[in-house]
Amino acid sequence: MSTPTRDPRGWVVLATDTGVGKTVVSCALARLLREHSLDARVRKPVETGCEVRDGERLPADGTALHEAGGGREPLATVCPIRYLTPVAAPEAARREGETLEFGRDLVPILDQSLSDLADDERVIIESAGGLLSPLAEDALNTRLAEHTGLPALLVTPDQLGTLSSTLSAVESLQHRGIRVAAIILNRRPEDPDDADTPDNLSSLAEWLPRLVAHPPPVLRFDNDVQRLAPLLGQTD
Repeated sequence: MSTPTRDPRGWVVLATDTGVGKTVVSCALARLLREHSLDARVRKPVETGCEVRDGERLPADGTALHEAGGGREPLATVCPIRYLTPVAAPEAARREGETLEFGRDLVPILDQSLSDLADDERVIIESAGGLLSPLAEDALNTRLAEHTGLPALLVTPDQLGTLSSTLSAVESLQHRGIRVAAIILNRRPEDPDDADTPDNLSSLAEWLPRLVAHPPPVLRFDNDVQRLAPLLGQTD
């Protein structure tokens, strides 16, 4: 397996679906960067399903990212747009009497996240939901990568049925001209690990070269941050 080329700026973390571990992977990558003396500029531009505490909307994923990044920036910078209802962001906005637009509301956040990056800084931008879920009235989550030009980390669950959704996602990203830096096969606590568990790692490594000219590496992740070390241009 080839090691992905180190990107000088960062990544957009996308996923085949919601709840497959984008935040877990993003936080682990932020911690890994800090272990290697690199500062993580973490972003969750939009989060839905926020709780209210002391009159403030608390984003669970944004808070986890904020802590994993070392609390270098205010939580309001890490996760600036927050809604209460746990649905896709534009619907959550409409339920609160607002309209969420990519150019007006999200582009300034994305542009700021990439401005004045130091040599020892990397950006991690986490999407909201699956890669083809609506992010705004006029944009899907893939627009995060399209606008920033950052490569995608595609997170997918290491379980039965992941091959079709992962290969479909790779084709979709390729169609949009989005480079996939790596596929992260995430083994979650609820995912079975027994004799009947499919070997998704080998299957993806076999099928990806038939699908795309330059297949991304596949990394298995189970909450050991060192599993993501190849993303920093290192070998295991």
